[in-house]
Amino acid sequence: NYRGNWSPYIPRNIILKYSKEGENILDCFCGSGVTGVESKLLNRNFIGRDINPQAIQLSKENIDLIPKTQLGETNETDVKVGDARDLPFLKNNSIHLICAHPPYANILQYTDNSKQDLSFLKIDDFLENMVEVAKENYRVLDKERFCAILIGDMRKEKHVIPLGFRLIDVYLQNGFVLKEL
Repeated sequence: NYRGNWSPYIPRNIILKYSKEGENILDCFCGSGVTGVESKLLNRNFIGRDINPQAIQLSKENIDLIPKTQLGETNETDVKVGDARDLPFLKNNSIHLICAHPPYANILQYTDNSKQDLSFLKIDDFLENMVEVAKENYRVLDKERFCAILIGDMRKEKHVIPLGFRLIDVYLQNGFVLKEL
């Protein structure tokens, strides 16, 4: 019941491939908590942020559906309202994997907060704001680890806008190296 869901198979496969049990997973656009659920099921620590308080509530509810006693896990979850452009509570190089599905530029709005919500922005403004997200992601991510971002391309006036490639370029210009598409 959330507009921005991604298939749980995507974060599950990324988490299994690029992290180990007990490591720290960040989703700074956590939405309904799909990455958090998969992190908990796979015994990883999860840090989730989203600017939408309703999404945070839904994320917590979804993550809490998996009882700790059932899994015998010792992982931690930290899910709160927050802005992906500003993660001061996280230390440099403290995250082992970033796994996120940002909003799309000016297609679906996820909140009624047009000042903070990146989904209200036109493409160039969206990408400009994603520079700040990329910088924060680079700062908090352990330099030997991985950042996985899912975003699709868009259509406007019957033409494809390669938003995915443009966002990859934002991350490349801010220190990241491309491993795979």
